[in-house]
Amino acid sequence: MNALGFRDNGTGMRQAVRSALVSWRRATAVTEEAPAFGEDAASEHTVPSLAVVICAYTLDRWEQLLDAVRSVQRQHHPADEILLVVDHCPELARRAAEALPGVRVLPNAEAQGLSGGRNTGVCAAHGDVVAFLDDDAAADPDWTARLLAAYRDPRVLGVGGLVRPLWETGRPGWFPPEFDWVVGCSYRGLPQHAAPIRNFIGANMSFRRAAVLAAGGFRTDLGRIGTRPLGCEETELCLRISAAHPGATLRYEPSAAVRHHVPAARTTRRYFRARCYAEGLSKAAVTRHSGSGPALASERTYLRHTVPAAVAEGLRPGGESPPSTVPALATGVAATALGYAIGRLRRTEAPAARPAPRTRARAAVHALAVLALPVALVLWLVSLREVDLGAMGDLGLVHVLPVTYWTGLVLLGVGVCAALSDRRTRGFHFAGYVLALITFLHATPLALYPELRYSWAWKHVAVTDVLLSSGTLPTKAGLLAVYARWPGFFWLNDLFVQHTGMHSPSVYASWFPLLINVALVAPLVVLYRSFTRSRRLVWGAVFLFFACSWVGQDYFSPQAFAFLLYVCVIAAVVRRLPRKGGPKPARPSLGWAVLVLLAIVVIVVSHPLTPMLMTGSLLLLALPRRNRAVVVPVLLAALTLTLAWDLTAARPYLEQNLHSILTGLTQPESNAGSGVLGLAGATTGQIAVAWADRILSAVVFLFAALAVVLRPTVRHSAVPLLAIAPLPWAVANSYGGEMIFRVYLFALPATAFGAAALLLPPLLATAHGSGLRRPLRRLRAAAVPVVIVTLFAALSLAYFGKENVNYFTPSETVAAKWLARHAPEGSLIVGATDYFPYAYADYPYHDRLWLSEAAPDDQRQVSRDPVSELHVLTGAGPPRPVFLILNRAQEAQVTATGALPPGTIAHIKRAVAHRSDFPVVHRTADAVIYRILPERTPGNP
Repeated sequence: MNALGFRDNGTGMRQAVRSALVSWRRATAVTEEAPAFGEDAASEHTVPSLAVVICAYTLDRWEQLLDAVRSVQRQHHPADEILLVVDHCPELARRAAEALPGVRVLPNAEAQGLSGGRNTGVCAAHGDVVAFLDDDAAADPDWTARLLAAYRDPRVLGVGGLVRPLWETGRPGWFPPEFDWVVGCSYRGLPQHAAPIRNFIGANMSFRRAAVLAAGGFRTDLGRIGTRPLGCEETELCLRISAAHPGATLRYEPSAAVRHHVPAARTTRRYFRARCYAEGLSKAAVTRHSGSGPALASERTYLRHTVPAAVAEGLRPGGESPPSTVPALATGVAATALGYAIGRLRRTEAPAARPAPRTRARAAVHALAVLALPVALVLWLVSLREVDLGAMGDLGLVHVLPVTYWTGLVLLGVGVCAALSDRRTRGFHFAGYVLALITFLHATPLALYPELRYSWAWKHVAVTDVLLSSGTLPTKAGLLAVYARWPGFFWLNDLFVQHTGMHSPSVYASWFPLLINVALVAPLVVLYRSFTRSRRLVWGAVFLFFACSWVGQDYFSPQAFAFLLYVCVIAAVVRRLPRKGGPKPARPSLGWAVLVLLAIVVIVVSHPLTPMLMTGSLLLLALPRRNRAVVVPVLLAALTLTLAWDLTAARPYLEQNLHSILTGLTQPESNAGSGVLGLAGATTGQIAVAWADRILSAVVFLFAALAVVLRPTVRHSAVPLLAIAPLPWAVANSYGGEMIFRVYLFALPATAFGAAALLLPPLLATAHGSGLRRPLRRLRAAAVPVVIVTLFAALSLAYFGKENVNYFTPSETVAAKWLARHAPEGSLIVGATDYFPYAYADYPYHDRLWLSEAAPDDQRQVSRDPVSELHVLTGAGPPRPVFLILNRAQEAQVTATGALPPGTIAHIKRAVAHRSDFPVVHRTADAVIYRILPERTPGNP
């Protein structure tokens, strides 16, 4: 029997108690309905009466309980009554009744727990407003006055205040202020001034009593029981009150403050994890009662803004939060997400009300799809703090990226699979996963490296700098003369730098890989929407594109920019193609034609190879008769513009290299094998990297081919044509060993869609929409995440495995910059390779000699007798200053690729050490610069 004479039989008892309490309130003539907004009963000049309810359950907090009661008794504006509700602890009730005169001590009349105690206090109170104070909190002297002042507005149905932590043993250094809600206190991210709020913190909140009674009070199946760290009963009540009174306001008033005692037991990492996990469980329970939209609205803002800002603050040198808070932030988010996911699977209702296992599984998949993305991003941010770039070895960043990075990447893959299998996933959520993958791949070097990545990016910066300084590009500059014949990319950067007031594209070149990949998302979405109406298939294909894009042609370069424009042109053309059995597409508009033509012009004047590949793709798209009305005009424009440019501006370069071009046409087998078979001399790690990218490429083509065979919709679309269009160029020319990689890249927009069309139907199929038996469908669906994660592994190895060569330390940059500034005009710059910053600075005014490009006999001679051979190689021609630069990245490059005989650079350093004809003119930790003076001979002192 409970205190009111009813048997405690679960929900039946709750309803019986509620009915009895309603009768009791009517007998005492207490008004239960909230006054209508604007009525005189709630005049702006009327201060409502106040009852303060304190709930307690143990004698262990006796001293804190006394402080709490005394803090209320000493208010500047006294409360009309103070009620202490004791939760099933008769000894505490008896002792409190003796020690606290003027305080009404009541036993909990409902189910055990904080919610039942609060309901008992609300029902027994007589005040217009009921305020709640925890038994281990103490209110500031003006607490009641601050709370009641807000109730002068009749629209305000509840007021909550600030809860300051009072640490028994001091705040732990790792404990982030953004997670002070773990110990029941206000956290960083709440408003700093009075403002509407969704819900209050339970240690300091108040409501109009009639509104709480009308809403049915706190749910007793939520909230804390004893020391079990659950909660959210106040959140659920606030949501109910707001839903019942759409025009009402729940107000946060930080000037109404209390101090909340935080014992040492709540400052451990174990409690932190347990409380976060319990919060996730509680939030899952709230969503079952109030829906995920209202129940998680504040949490979404918290994850989008508060947590990322806290991580950034922890990572910022000298930030307000110490770096030790970042792992705690990641742990807290992960534990809360796990609790929410488990809570969505767990039901507290009666068995008859439980949903079918299929429904529970869908809820779990939805929770995973929603939570995996922010957790993965937090793990990525955390991983950036633990990277030792100096420890990079043969596998580059793969060696040094911490387990948090790989955990986040795997979670990202599993999360996107969950999102693809959930019909409720929206487009912006898919876009978030795609952008997160781009962030993992392309923002990681940007965040970690202090200098611009990759030597060829430095080369293109140097070309733009020459254009900025001289206003033209030299046509006689050796291999770099090609840029003067296709200068479009550099013209555009010249205009951009001049109009933005920058001094060089080096200011933004590091951002180029990230920006170019983000820019690719839009044309890919347009292209894939031409093939299917399925939102999930479109975004799945976009995700696979970036998951398979290992080629690395996204650095600051004309080819990266031209490839982006190529995808835009193809997407614009395919979007206009008639669909088989579909309505005739609208005639292309003048604006569409102008934009396509402009993109083609920029491609033609920026890069020699991309126009040929674009023409081949358009030619195959024009083969079906129904496509010709759209494709042929674009094809003719591309052919005309390409021929016009090649026969005029680019003609001198093409004439000089005509022999090599024609020779390439006669060696198809050599062209196809270039860049694929040349692994002689490479290290074991680089051989593994090479095989990873080759296997990844083969798998993508295989999946795309199977999709063409097994999926009629793919077979009847433009996908096969776009996939095979680049293939003939693989045997036409080696393009310096890179043609096979360019072919893969230009085929990837089509092959990625084909692979997605093959992989995703098991996830997209309905229960009756597949001819396969259910076990086989489940097996195929389960295989998709495995395939995605495997692709990630191959991609990471292929993309990050060469970073020991692509990365430059600050000391390498300092040395190279010194050489660029101090080498007189007409100097000869010598290096093992061109893998160092500023390798081509002022390239029209200096000559360059890279030992890796010397004849094989010369390379062997350098390895045997460096001093004599260097004098031979640099001594021809008139006297001039000669500088030899050797740095860490050059050594890593020749070691990884076998570009020079093993140990050549180390042998050169030993041979020239302490020689007067090789004086060291500049040295840093990772680079050394020698001046090569004429060799001393009897006739040449």
